[in-house]
Amino acid sequence: MTIRPFVGSNTTTLVLTNGNGITLGGAAGTVSILISAAVTADFNPSRYSYDFVLNSGSVITRLLEGKFVVTAGVTL
Repeated sequence: MTIRPFVGSNTTTLVLTNGNGITLGGAAGTVSILISAAVTADFNPSRYSYDFVLNSGSVITRLLEGKFVVTAGVTL
């Protein structure tokens, strides 16, 4: 999974891989994505784009893609 500020950006905000934020559920076919609070604390308030791909070694398949917004906190 790659997160960038916008589609086509050369800047990468975060990359998650199997065992590094992504857990695959094997035969169950589940996928869990976990980004810690410590990592997300470094995100600047902005819009971001992401895609989640499955790389089998010879074929890359995009499973998910989307956008999200990080807003600044208002509570001190």
